[in-house]
Amino acid sequence: MLKRKGLPAAAILAMVLLGAAILPGEQSSPQYPPQAQKDRWDPGGQDGRGWTERDKHEMLERLGKTLSWRLNAPDPGPECNFLQARAGELLERTKQARGNNFQFDRLARAVDALLSASERVYFARKASQIDDNDKRDAAEFLQRCYFRVQQAEYFAGLSGEKEAKQYVTYTRSLYQQARSAYDAHQYDRAQMLGDASSLIVAALENIAHASLRIPDPPVIK
Repeated sequence: MLKRKGLPAAAILAMVLLGAAILPGEQSSPQYPPQAQKDRWDPGGQDGRGWTERDKHEMLERLGKTLSWRLNAPDPGPECNFLQARAGELLERTKQARGNNFQFDRLARAVDALLSASERVYFARKASQIDDNDKRDAAEFLQRCYFRVQQAEYFAGLSGEKEAKQYVTYTRSLYQQARSAYDAHQYDRAQMLGDASSLIVAALENIAHASLRIPDPPVIK
């Protein structure tokens, strides 16, 4: 699905290694974060028209397994609980939208973004000690996250979600936590938290698109 660029290799490695340690001995559970390989597959295309029934079935199955994996992670914290609850609700809406390829595509992307955000937050908490000391990369990455976070309120308003304010609150809170981690020289953790904040905005944007409303572009004041 959508590629996420800029995360340091050490952070990704930490997510994979910690994922293997969460549910040891359970053969039915994935031994790595399911989201780690998501970039390889995007059958819907940018306009969402490329979905086949088989693709939809496989996507729903994959998102369901990822949600189950996230729900089984110990000590998720309030942010992850919120994101996973919203992802579960959106997944049900995605199933109901199978007759509309564009709507299905955007809702599936929103679910994927929320689950990815939850994953980032979880591993940022568990891997705060990992640091590759790459301050410049972290600074540039958080600058991009900052501008993305500024879009949260706009897309939240268009989304029609009853929890719109909570989405914005968590988006801003995660960015502030990312900035604090940056100040503490925890650059990997900062990038994971910053990425989580951006992913929530991506989810809001896709939810807004799924509503099939075409808003007028904003006016610069």
